[in-house]
Amino acid sequence: MTDFSLPRLITFDGEARSGKGTIVQFTKDYLRDELGLKTMLIDRGQTFRTLVVAAARAGVDLDDADAIDAYLSDADNIATCVQFVKDVYHMSKDERDALLYTNEVGENSAKIGARPASQTFVANLTKKWLHDADNEGFEVVLIDGRALEAISREMDTEGLCEYRLGLYFVCDGIVGARRTLGYAATPYDQLTDTQRDEVDVLVNQINVRNQRDFDRDVERLTRPVAPLLLIPDLAGAEAIDSTQPMAIIDTSAEVNKRDMALPVAKLVAQYV
Repeated sequence: MTDFSLPRLITFDGEARSGKGTIVQFTKDYLRDELGLKTMLIDRGQTFRTLVVAAARAGVDLDDADAIDAYLSDADNIATCVQFVKDVYHMSKDERDALLYTNEVGENSAKIGARPASQTFVANLTKKWLHDADNEGFEVVLIDGRALEAISREMDTEGLCEYRLGLYFVCDGIVGARRTLGYAATPYDQLTDTQRDEVDVLVNQINVRNQRDFDRDVERLTRPVAPLLLIPDLAGAEAIDSTQPMAIIDTSAEVNKRDMALPVAKLVAQYV
């Protein structure tokens, strides 16, 4: 039964450099500005980095696995981290990037991520944030991350949200690399030798990262069994299963960012 008292949840999952970060941010703005829906965006990668900073600020020795486990096993730290995540959420982009996207945070992320309890901690943190989103009157919550289907269905079952739609993004590696490097307007065969080398290096990194995510033991990245929809027209969206709404979105088309994101935002609008 539809319960409009609960936040409607949409997940943005998928592979490296597939454009999902750009699309989820556009979708948030679209739902808020065009439809007037109070919309929250939870970036799970950003949430994890915030956890790393919070642990370091709490004096946890991040070279000590036992100290990390002790921090992660303390339920009181979830509430503290949720508040810190909210504070970071409201920072300017420059402040947020300066805090979270440093070499030190990246190195420490690997240390905490190696502990099995870290995934449970972040899952519980996400649930607490979603619970707070409901209390704060958010109508729609978008989650950007990896391997989200299981936790989203779990949160739906626990009455924290109504899971409406899961989207999984894929993209041709060369297209994704060219967009990332600022060469989207130039076909690969018209790039300079140096530019092609840059693209080739990034494509290899994309492939390595995706394979690592497919192979990892915890929260393994898995393509869903779902209709494949191509940007920009998303033809075939009517084939999305109404009982388990999921779709794979291929963003490989040579279009600008707005034309890549707007069709997805309009699709999401149909489910919220």
